[in-house]
Amino acid sequence: MKSASYFDGGHFDHLFPKGREWFSPKEAGYIIGRSDQFIRNSFYSGKIFGHLSNGLAPKGREKKTYLRVHKDAIVMFLMESANYTPDGFMEILEEIISRRSEYQLIRLEKYIKNLLSSTLR
Repeated sequence: MKSASYFDGGHFDHLFPKGREWFSPKEAGYIIGRSDQFIRNSFYSGKIFGHLSNGLAPKGREKKTYLRVHKDAIVMFLMESANYTPDGFMEILEEIISRRSEYQLIRLEKYIKNLLSSTLR
């Protein structure tokens, strides 16, 4: 199984609906756990990249613009704002697990086996 890394975006794949590439500010905010206004502010300040479009309106007659954020821009924002790496996350998780009781480890083992069997189907 290929391990996910920041650099291929795989570490964040679980956040995105399958087959979707473009997101509204509301959808992008939901993905990263922030508000749509946060996404707009981040777009205008250059922290999140995206595109503004206004459909087919002639220049100067635009009534409304639509902001869309690509999946890659969301991943880039998450990578830049994270204070951990995927390997660092796993090391901390392993350290936490190593301090569990035998009962807790048996429950974790059962949970992981169920999770793996449902993932591999």
